[in-house]
Amino acid sequence: MKILIAPNSMKGSLNAFDFADVLAKAFQQVSPDFEIHQVPVADGGDFTGEVLARRLNAEEVAVTVTGPLEAPVNAKYAVTGETAIIEMADASGMKLVERSALNPFIASSYGTGELMADAIQKGCKKIYLAIGGSATVDGGVGMLEALGFRFLDESGKQLKACGKILNQIVRVEKPTKQAKVTLKIICDVDNPLLGKSGAAAVFGPQKGATQEMVTALEKGLEKWAGLLEEDSGKSLRNIKGAGAAGGMSVPLIAFYDAEIVPGADFVLDQLGLKEEVQWADIVITGEGKIDGQTLNNKAPYAVAQMARAYGKPVFAIGGKTEPEASGAFDGIYSLVNGAMSLDEAMARASDLLFQFGLEFAKTIRCLSGAGQEK
Repeated sequence: MKILIAPNSMKGSLNAFDFADVLAKAFQQVSPDFEIHQVPVADGGDFTGEVLARRLNAEEVAVTVTGPLEAPVNAKYAVTGETAIIEMADASGMKLVERSALNPFIASSYGTGELMADAIQKGCKKIYLAIGGSATVDGGVGMLEALGFRFLDESGKQLKACGKILNQIVRVEKPTKQAKVTLKIICDVDNPLLGKSGAAAVFGPQKGATQEMVTALEKGLEKWAGLLEEDSGKSLRNIKGAGAAGGMSVPLIAFYDAEIVPGADFVLDQLGLKEEVQWADIVITGEGKIDGQTLNNKAPYAVAQMARAYGKPVFAIGGKTEPEASGAFDGIYSLVNGAMSLDEAMARASDLLFQFGLEFAKTIRCLSGAGQEK
């Protein structure tokens, strides 16, 4: 029996690699006759950079950059050939800020721009930029500032880039020598920049915004989009995914050779998952929560769609599952079935997954006749 284990990360507990390792260990304990391939996946959210970097044998580059609230952070990106793989969350992510300190008014994407500038300085001509998990709603102005752009108000005064200045910008000064670089912006949502489904309304509160901040950020993003559209001659505000990461992709599309790519489809293609699915008899995927949001082409859903295209049974494992997701898989399984707090479940994720894996592997062994329990 050929088993393909292709999970996404369980946010806050197990990354995709550990998820795959634990499940593979359980299957191997039940029967040595299981043949297992592990292909951790991602969709633009947490750990996307690491998933791509490992698969592409990219070399890690460590850089100290400016965090979302100005404190220095130790970040990294990876390079393969002339391509840099950058995860925004490593430099400008919510994981770098205490929840009580989150504030999209003052948070800046400057550190992500520093990673990009470092990669460009080292000769990279292409950037894969995963934008999930950001702490910012600054329309990418912090990133642009790190790349040499300047923002001026109506009096000609230079503004320090962060979310609260968006409504004050009247002119953008570009660097005298702007780097020529191609960007693939890896995104796991399709929210537009503005409106009730936009960057401020949907993601602002997750990043610490009050209702007053949401209103101000919405106005700022609308003005910022107008400036960029006038400067570039491109229609930007209605692009699918433009609302991700606080509008991070909008100035990149305006000023660079950049495009937003659906995260799961792009990553799975880079991983060569199609060939792995064709090899497998059974496909197993999963993430922290399997629910209606999973069906918005999150990584497990994309894995399931590919598996079904080749007639392969596909099962999903989540810390928690909801019935609305069941139709996308041949079975969905929750690791938590009794009374248990979220904190306890996350702390025990590895053990819960291993114990589930043992029982699931026994079921598969019985159906396939693979080996005997050790």
